[in-house]
This record gives sequence, C-alpha cells and structure tokens, in this order.
Amino acid sequence: MSREAIENLTQDLEEMRTLAGSAQRSRVQQMLAIDIRKLETDIQRQRDLLAAQASSEQSISRPVQTSVPGDVRRYQVELKEYAWDQSDKFIKIFVTVNGVQQVPEDNVNVEFTENSFQLVISDLNNKDYIFVVNNLLNPIDAEKSYRRVKSDMVAIYLAKQTPTKWAHLTLTAKRLQDLKDERIGSDGKKSMSDDPSAGLMNIMQKLYETSDPETKRMMNKVWHESRTKQNTMD
Repeated sequence: MSREAIENLTQDLEEMRTLAGSAQRSRVQQMLAIDIRKLETDIQRQRDLLAAQASSEQSISRPVQTSVPGDVRRYQVELKEYAWDQSDKFIKIFVTVNGVQQVPEDNVNVEFTENSFQLVISDLNNKDYIFVVNNLLNPIDAEKSYRRVKSDMVAIYLAKQTPTKWAHLTLTAKRLQDLKDERIGSDGKKSMSDDPSAGLMNIMQKLYETSDPETKRMMNKVWHESRTKQNTMD
C-alpha cells in the first residue's frame, strides 16, 4: 500500500471519530467504535509493511562487503606424491612441497594415530596442503613419531612398535599385491583370464569388497572421475 492510500485511511478514521462523537444512540456509538478500532489496526499494519519494504530496498541498494580488506581466501590442496623408506625403528615418509621451509614451524603439523597419520601445512602461498595415509600395514607408536621440515620437503618418521620389516606401507597395498599373486598360478600362468582388462577389474572388485569404508570411498571417487573423463572424451 502507498503512502497516499494510508493518508486516505487516516482521513476516514478522523471522520469516523467525528461521527462517533456526535452520535446519540448507544448502539450506533458501539458500531462506530468497533469500526474505528478495525481501521486503526489496519492503518498501523499498513504502516509497518511500508516501513519493512523501505528497509528491504535500502539493504538491497547498499553495497555489501564480502570480505575484510587484506583477507585472502585460502584453498585446500591434497598431496598425493610421496616416497618412503625404512630402518629397524622407523618408517620414513618423504613428501615434496615446494617452499615449505618458508612457513613458520607451527604451520606444519602431523597428527598420528596407531594406524594412520595426517599432515597439514597451513597458509603456504595462500593454500592449505593436506596429506593423509590410513590403514598402515602395522601399528605405530604415535607418541614417538615426529616430523622434520627440510628444503622443499617434509620428512615424517613413523616409529615402529616392533622392528619388523614392512613389505608395504598400507594394508590396502598388501591386499592388492595378494590379489595379484592369486591371479598368477604356481606355474607362472594366469589363473583367471587372458584378458588383462578383465583380470584387472576382477582384482579391483575383490580389493573393493575387502576394503574398509575409507578405502571404498576413495576408490569410488577414482572410478567416478575416470568414467566422467572417458565420457567427455567420447
């Protein structure tokens, strides 16, 4: 409703009040009083709506500041490339990250559990880098594990609970190798199929069925990305 319409209702209200003041019969006075209260309520409601509409229009027209000056949004980068070695006491993981030595020591953190670890590098060239390894082949001593920052590299030392030599870094890698070994018979011949593609799919299916939920999630993601890329090429 416009301001002009509200003004007209206000004039009607004043006239009704005048009539109520001059009315002689009680019933007429009561009827006019009821209509006056209704009209007063309607005018107030319309004024509130008009004020809300004006406030909304002002908010839309006012520029909105989406960020604090100097505040730069950081992006998360998942690290995947690494190398590893071992000694009697430690599994050594080497993750290459260009310029990592430039950030403060407190920006490079590793969280260890008995069967996993997660590296987080905060605010390196306005990016946060994350490297995660789950399902380690054997339990580690989280309290004795640590990391060292080197030039363009983070070295992670996983303390072994027992001085056993690890054939693989993770249980997933071991399962994959076991399935490959099952595919090759004792005489060195393929025991499943002469079709390499079919054999690989069979291995991946068995690996998926025996994997933990986190590994299944990662495999689903890889398969989805591969299928999407293939459809795009087609």
